[in-house]
Amino acid sequence: MDPMTEGPHHGNGHRDEKSAGQLLKEVTEDLSTLVRKEVELAKQELGHSVGEKVKGLAAFAILATLGLFALVFMLFSIRDGLATAMNGWVWLADIVTAVILLVIGFGAFLFAKKKMATPISAEKTKESLKADVELAKSVGRRNP
Repeated sequence: MDPMTEGPHHGNGHRDEKSAGQLLKEVTEDLSTLVRKEVELAKQELGHSVGEKVKGLAAFAILATLGLFALVFMLFSIRDGLATAMNGWVWLADIVTAVILLVIGFGAFLFAKKKMATPISAEKTKESLKADVELAKSVGRRNP
């Protein structure tokens, strides 16, 4: 084939190269696409993470409701047992039962505080953004 028939040419027989403006436009479009994809990834990752937390909260709500009913019946049993052991001093049995409840409640508070302090993670997005920054930095560099 004749090199003159392949692609656009200048009058001197050389093929046209992309202009700096065209290259800049392509890079800008690529960066725009990259940013959109990163935002989409972050939304998906955070949405999944938050969705998992919501499912966990729903399970805890069901557990808490059933646990509350079980606890009420257990507390009645403890109170009745203490009242019987204390020769009918029901008021003292109620106080002992309330103290037991406060201790359990404080333990649950500490557990909940620890769990709520755990941050929602977006590690994949962070790693992807770091890689994108490195790629963007290397675009301007020339390899010798």
